[in-house]
Amino acid sequence: MRHLDGLSEFCAVVDAGSFTRAAERLDVSASFVSRRVADLENRLGVRLLHRTTRRVNLTDLGLQYYERATSILDDISALESDLSEQQGTIKGRIRITAGGLFGETVVAAAIAEFARAHPDIEIEYDVTDRRVDLVREGYDLAIRHRVPSDPDLVVRRLGARRIITCASPAYLVAQGTPSVPEDLSQHTCLTTQAAKWTFRKNDKDYDIKVTGRWTSNNGPALVAAATRGLGIVRLADTYLAKSLDTGALTPVLEDFETLPQDTVITYPSRERLPLRMRAMIDHLVQSAGGQSSTA
Repeated sequence: MRHLDGLSEFCAVVDAGSFTRAAERLDVSASFVSRRVADLENRLGVRLLHRTTRRVNLTDLGLQYYERATSILDDISALESDLSEQQGTIKGRIRITAGGLFGETVVAAAIAEFARAHPDIEIEYDVTDRRVDLVREGYDLAIRHRVPSDPDLVVRRLGARRIITCASPAYLVAQGTPSVPEDLSQHTCLTTQAAKWTFRKNDKDYDIKVTGRWTSNNGPALVAAATRGLGIVRLADTYLAKSLDTGALTPVLEDFETLPQDTVITYPSRERLPLRMRAMIDHLVQSAGGQSSTA
């Protein structure tokens, strides 16, 4: 239908904030998206977008059109999902994001199993620790180790992971073992860029500023430094399990561990989830649930 030409491209540009990101999301060229939106504006005889060198913004008429257009596209998507569901077919594209070692291993394996079981499913999987705006960037769901504060997101719990402070036996012999969090000021700590560690005991929190000569944004890199006696590290057990099992690292300050962090699936609230989404979420809960503290 000619009336729908350019509709999805226009909405993708608004959601992504630029023609380039919209093109990446739609897996087409930016020039194609630009041409489709321009043709749409010419056909309607109105300007829908203000274009600048860095981003695009809606005109007043563009905002009205966008609100109606997204509703139309949602109806079409729901119709297609209804037809697929009536046939018992799980098909379509799912965009997923997760982070850390858990995302690289457990979640990746679970998604691959789902894709193998459903040949008509297309998966786009982005492994990143950056904060992702699910709606603006067009992701269907995310797996994170914290509950999001956005009330418009639906949350389903997968499991939990412990945060453990530890060091190599050689380091502890040479430098001593801290008995309270304040002792860390006398130790070399291996940190991410956030050089403050939080501990808890008897409902009291201890926020401790730590320092050291080894800083990294990568969990395995911090573990590598810790096992070689460079200092004390504090990470999720996801990263530490193997080194703790072999004795390469020894826990310290166990009486001051914080509560386990929840691992959750989160996705934008919708009146009705497509069958492929419901099936994927159920699969993740069954396959990856409970492994967030052991992967």
